[in-house]
Amino acid sequence: MRDELNALVHSVRRRFFLSPKVMDFMPAVPEMQRTLERGRYLYDGYQRSSSLKYGSLGDLVTRDPIYRKARAASRLPGVRSVVDEERFHNLFLIIKFFMRDLKSQNVIEFGAYKGGSAIFLATLLAEYYPSARMLSLDTFAGIPESKEGVDTPPQDFAASNLDWVRKTVHSIGLKNLEFVQGKVQDTALDACRRLGVLGLAHIDVVLYEPSIFAQNIALEFLAPGGYLIQDDALEPNCVGATLAAEELIRERGLSIEQIWPQMVFRAGPSSPSDIQYSEKGKAQFSVVPTG
Repeated sequence: MRDELNALVHSVRRRFFLSPKVMDFMPAVPEMQRTLERGRYLYDGYQRSSSLKYGSLGDLVTRDPIYRKARAASRLPGVRSVVDEERFHNLFLIIKFFMRDLKSQNVIEFGAYKGGSAIFLATLLAEYYPSARMLSLDTFAGIPESKEGVDTPPQDFAASNLDWVRKTVHSIGLKNLEFVQGKVQDTALDACRRLGVLGLAHIDVVLYEPSIFAQNIALEFLAPGGYLIQDDALEPNCVGATLAAEELIRERGLSIEQIWPQMVFRAGPSSPSDIQYSEKGKAQFSVVPTG
């Protein structure tokens, strides 16, 4: 009970008592090199997650005016997200500081619910990458049929009003975001083709089969170094999403860059020059300056 009360007090303090201040750099990690290893930068994941969980990075994010603008937009009437605050912090950091050097900053989201996280992400894109576009996919009719013996949906998401969410997007002038209605298995391929190269795929789907489908499609379109984020894989009541992430590791050979507050993967080396191959063909990973 005391921990919950402390968390509530800290959340209120963040929201109301921290003065606005632009966050213009990521605090460095002392005595840790940014090394490309198995297609991921453990430095990047540690830099984000450790300070979010144990340090003051969350406060720095919350003070940023653009973060505040995007978060306020995600809470407009009729709009909602079930994404945790720490996950919003992490998404902000990835978009602002880590996506800027990718070939593309286009974003696709699988699982929109009431559009809160989509509006949050699209607001950030409009500020930092005006030419980037985003598509958010959902049935907007509740959770489709689950896989018996695998999926344990935590709640019913049927209370989505797509017309209202679209009107909200129009009212705040977001022109880079479009919602696509239907099952992921029916809409994902066309959506990815429309966006072309992707910088980030946000998978917020609780069921196994659509999670698997979303992962496989997204990886075909992600830019080198692009981000694939499994939002529900660590939730104890989202077993299907957990199994999908496990299959991503086993079948695709991907390594996790970040485990908290979301499971974050990279779509391969951020550039071919980061890897030097020995005569035997074994990758020798170079150390990249932290800058």
